[in-house]
Amino acid sequence: MKNFKKFFFLFLRFFITFSILYFLFKKSDINKLKEIFKGITLPYYLIALLCFNCFQFLVALRWKKICEAWDFKTNYLFYLKSYLMGFSLNTAMPGIVGGDVLRTVFLTKKGLIWKKASLSVLYDRFCGLVGIFFILALFLPFYSNFLPSKLHFFLFLLTYGVIAGVILAGFILKKFTNSDYFKPLTFPYNLKPLFLGFVIQILFVLQFVFLGKALHLNLKFIYFFVIIPIISFLSALPLSISGLGVREGSLSYFLHLLNYSVEYGISLGLLGYSLILISALPGLYFYLKEKRLWK
Repeated sequence: MKNFKKFFFLFLRFFITFSILYFLFKKSDINKLKEIFKGITLPYYLIALLCFNCFQFLVALRWKKICEAWDFKTNYLFYLKSYLMGFSLNTAMPGIVGGDVLRTVFLTKKGLIWKKASLSVLYDRFCGLVGIFFILALFLPFYSNFLPSKLHFFLFLLTYGVIAGVILAGFILKKFTNSDYFKPLTFPYNLKPLFLGFVIQILFVLQFVFLGKALHLNLKFIYFFVIIPIISFLSALPLSISGLGVREGSLSYFLHLLNYSVEYGISLGLLGYSLILISALPGLYFYLKEKRLWK
């Protein structure tokens, strides 16, 4: 029964991914898509790739800072390799081998108890999520006038509700619990991970700014700081394969609001996915190398 559920949800994710992509491509002009891709400016694409790789280096550093709240010390390269391996597995084999579980296993083998190791990965995800809402909190009030009013109102409630909840939770944990398990979420141990979460999401937005330039998308860069955090949140939901389909569909919707055709949403999303695939290669190499050592 457990295996059936696992493969059912995996099938559902594949179905959602390819259904959205089929719908988008059916609505698009294939010749226009070809022209857009032919005109890609390579230097901007490479800068976007650099932004994504910097993003990965900082995620590993954030994970390290979380674990150091428990006085667990090990070298940065361990966190980087473990994160890259988990990232590559989530990309290459979605739903089959959990990248987060792999990170937890490596951390446990390194000496951190299982519960703290698994919580460290959860807290790492949490800091990334909070980073998304920090950016929205800064840019929604000034640069979101293109959004439909109901969506605009919902995002306001969600964004400031999440931030208020995070502040309140931090206060409650600090004041009313002495559990060591929550230590990374309390002041001052949460400052560096939360700050890194914000910087990481800035880099995530910037990669799309440069991808937009690579596609000659004449969109004010400030709009990306409203659109991309929302895309980042939606793509992180376990609805599709590595966000594929959801990312392209969401981008097409938001760019349509700014008077750009569906082809630009598809091309921008697929370029973003290509960065994921390229950046998964080092982790896949490390994983295959590590797997040979297990035999």
